This record gives sequence, structure tokens and C-alpha cells, in this order.
Amino acid sequence: MRRVHLAIAALALAGCTQTGTLQTSIAGAQAKPKVVLVSDFTIESEVGAIDRGYTARLERKLGIIPTYQRKQRTVERVNDEIVANIVTTLRTAGLDARLGSEDTLTLDQTALVITGKLRPGEPVTDRNKDSFGFGTGRGHVVAAMSASMFSASGKREVLTFNVEPAGPKREPALPPKQTVANNAAIASVIAAGGGSTERLSPDVETPARRLGRAVGDRVLAFAKEQGWLEVAEPQNNPDGKSDKPPENKPEQAGPESGPPRS
Repeated sequence: MRRVHLAIAALALAGCTQTGTLQTSIAGAQAKPKVVLVSDFTIESEVGAIDRGYTARLERKLGIIPTYQRKQRTVERVNDEIVANIVTTLRTAGLDARLGSEDTLTLDQTALVITGKLRPGEPVTDRNKDSFGFGTGRGHVVAAMSASMFSASGKREVLTFNVEPAGPKREPALPPKQTVANNAAIASVIAAGGGSTERLSPDVETPARRLGRAVGDRVLAFAKEQGWLEVAEPQNNPDGKSDKPPENKPEQAGPESGPPRS
């Protein structure tokens, strides 16, 4: 996947929007875009990713990785995991989601382009500077997201929001076949972008996936507001009657029923 940008300058957090808020800057409904493009994240330098298991597995395939490259490699892989989960979440709901950015668009395309930045969720101090990111002892990362509509008439920002992955919790286990299919879909997106499909360790992979799904869910909520998602119609029986039971229809008394109670 494309090289992730590590921001050098620290971000001033004092005036940041509270995590979890959703803001829209739209006037009326937006026409459904032909494609949704999900771009790589910009990642603030204070957000780290430590996964010694991942780098060890990668070295068994590629050879020794210099120490100064390990953080960059791991951060890039975390980016790929988050982006791939956003893409698969949107695809599952029926949107044509792909990896990409506004630089890949042509003038005749209409697209929703999603971009984001990973930043510390609280002001950085000497005491907490090593606590932001992914891996054991790390967390407190906020994804500051925006989405813009691109068309022949230009670019228009339509959505901004912040998301922070939920704390550790036991999630309901998926059926084995669904788990395999989900892992394969994520790996396929990562491979399509040229990223490493070597799995991250659970303490890194789990929060990265949660963050990606949370971002995807926010975008889907917006898409639902705009009427972009198809609503399944109730299926009909062969005789043309709907399977949906009639509403407010009085119950019919059976053959052994007595007179109605007073």
C-alpha cells in the first residue's frame, strides 16, 4: 500500500472536537457517488505501533529489518488494517468502496473520498508521550475523519467526525466460516494495495480493526441519511401475497373458542 505519512509537527489538542461527535456540512441530500475511495491515514509522530511478533514474522520472510525501520513498517501495516476494515465494512453494506485518493479521480467521476488523521486523544506530556498508539500499554488514539464529494463541479466537504476505538471488551464470537471470510476479505484489500498480509498480533490487530469498523459505521450512517443504501423489500409468496403479517388484523376465534370475554 502507499507509504503512510508520519507527521513531524506535534498537533495542538486544546481546541479539538470531543471524541465521538459527528458534524455534517451538507445542504440537502447528496447524489449517490459512483465510488467511495478510502485514503491512507496521516499519522502524528506521537502515535506509535509496537508489535514485536509481527516484525519477527516479517523478518522470517524478508530477512533482518533494521531497527529504525521497524516502527515505520508496523505503523504502515496498522494503517493498512484500519483502511481495509473501512473498505470491507462499506462493501458489506453495498457501497462500491476501494482504496484510493482524490489524485486518482478523473473529471467524469463522482466519488466520496474519505481521509483521516490518527492523533493522540489527549494532550501529550513527558509522562504520557509513549502511551499513544497500538500495542501493549498503548491506546488513546483518535481518528479525525473527513469525507468530501468530488464531481465535475468541484470538491465539497460533506462530513467530519472523530472516532476513538472502544476499550477492551469481549466481542461476540463470529461463526468460523464468517471469520474466515472476513479475514480473507481484509487480506484481499491489503494485498490489492501492495501491503503486507502478514497478520498483526492480537493486541494490535484488534483495536485497529475496531477503529476501522467504527469509521465505516459512521460513513454508513451518513449514507443511510442520504438514501444511498438499498432497503430490502419484503419477499412475496408465489401467489403474490406478502410474507409480512397483516397489521392490526383482529384474531379469529378457533372452532373451540367460546364467546368473547367481557
